[in-house]
Amino acid sequence: MDSMLQMLLVSHCTSSNEELRNILEVLTRFTSTQNKTVQARALNRVWKLSYFVTRGFWQESFAKFVPPSQRTNIICMTLEAIGECSAEDREWASLMLDVVLRDPVSWMMDVPEILEFIWRNLGSNSTSLQPTLYTVLDVLTNQFPRDVLISVLTDLPHSDSTTMDIWKRMLSLAENSEVILDVLCSVLQDQELCGIFNVTPAELGLLRLTVVHPTEENLQELCKPAVLQRLLKIESLPILWLVLRGLVLLSERPETAIGIRDLLPDVMETLRFANTSIALKASKISRNVMTHVGKREARPIVVELAEKLLPLFSHVSSEVREGSILLFKDVMEAAVWWQKRNMRKTVHRGLLPLLFQMSDETPSVAEGEFGKHSSSWDVCVWCHLPASVALQASGEALVRCAKFLNWKELKRQAKRKGKMEIKECLLRQDRQTANEYLWLSLPYLQNSQASLRYEAVEFIGLALQHSGHQSREKLNVICSALQPLRGDAHPAVRSVATGVIQKCQGQKAEPTRRRFKGLCCWPC
Repeated sequence: MDSMLQMLLVSHCTSSNEELRNILEVLTRFTSTQNKTVQARALNRVWKLSYFVTRGFWQESFAKFVPPSQRTNIICMTLEAIGECSAEDREWASLMLDVVLRDPVSWMMDVPEILEFIWRNLGSNSTSLQPTLYTVLDVLTNQFPRDVLISVLTDLPHSDSTTMDIWKRMLSLAENSEVILDVLCSVLQDQELCGIFNVTPAELGLLRLTVVHPTEENLQELCKPAVLQRLLKIESLPILWLVLRGLVLLSERPETAIGIRDLLPDVMETLRFANTSIALKASKISRNVMTHVGKREARPIVVELAEKLLPLFSHVSSEVREGSILLFKDVMEAAVWWQKRNMRKTVHRGLLPLLFQMSDETPSVAEGEFGKHSSSWDVCVWCHLPASVALQASGEALVRCAKFLNWKELKRQAKRKGKMEIKECLLRQDRQTANEYLWLSLPYLQNSQASLRYEAVEFIGLALQHSGHQSREKLNVICSALQPLRGDAHPAVRSVATGVIQKCQGQKAEPTRRRFKGLCCWPC
């Protein structure tokens, strides 16, 4: 059928366009049928016909032959072909996409639908299509800035990281386009949008100051803590990103940093979205404020801030990990005697994560000199790296924790950076504490960094020695958690995991051996 259509078009290439219009009209009727199979076949024929036509005679005017309701479908099928189809189909699809991008007004009429397609495919595991999707997004934003901005804020999921990526891409265009910037400022004062977020146009409109040049006058107008606190409650990553962007600007100046000090708990509350961009800004704001306001002014919020920081020690972003650990150290130094009692539990809970982060593969997160007080992991795995590996943040914070807790032995070992000695120091307290540390270390077995997986397995092996007898059920849980590491990509991890599993299995067999021995010794 495809060949017949092409021959018919070639034979009529010098006549009127009526034949093309008639063919597309017939095919289009089938694209709205209730039969999904027929619908898909008809749409595929329209799409294939589009390829043929765009290579031929009607490139510039082809859109007018396609009903508006089907133009978006053709765009989506074209993008899918670029990402998944054969080399020949990809070549055709690229040609078709070029036609679409040259005439976005005619083709990109359904902004929400196209934007939803971009969002859905950017969030997939496939990366081959991402550059093309971002190109389409750029053209869409430049051509229909208001429609795209409104659609991102209202149609896409508010708390989704892919929505955040799209928003950041659009704002990067706004930085170089006064037209898009002006539209953004107008959108932020849109009455209907403000109604959705339950704020006034004056309140949401304040965020326009976060995307313009930060003059003295603009920053003074932006520094309205009560309004910013209300905006921090909005459940929308794009809006929160703008609020935090403004707070970063205010936190960089001593005179405005003190005005937003009381907002730090609200700022740290945004971490619940588990978004890296949000976490980076939140930790940066907190550190800037702590630096500028001084320990005395920071004291009212240090206990709450310390609690919020602990989950960030193992964040996927190395920048977030480093920033949160350094901030944790600052928070401990700011606490006064009457706050320390409330903070002791939090500091104790931070010891194990800080110990593991001393083996972070990111230089600035961990600390120490390579080859000095190194573990078996260091010797086996890191021998190909430069002799010096910086582990600054966690090592320094661990020393500060020991000082805070008045734990002299831990402080001495932390200063020496002896990881094995620190592990022993933590586990020697008592059996109950050793048992708690054992269970707290299990999540690190799934860490993306092999060095941290190794340290966690090694720690579990030591904890089993110090925690006393474990029930068969608990040993089964530990073995199940360790089992996947027997196939780990890193030989050192596989080796230490196998050894600890054997130790667990040995402990499970001990009660049976003891019972058997007792039976043998029973008097006749």
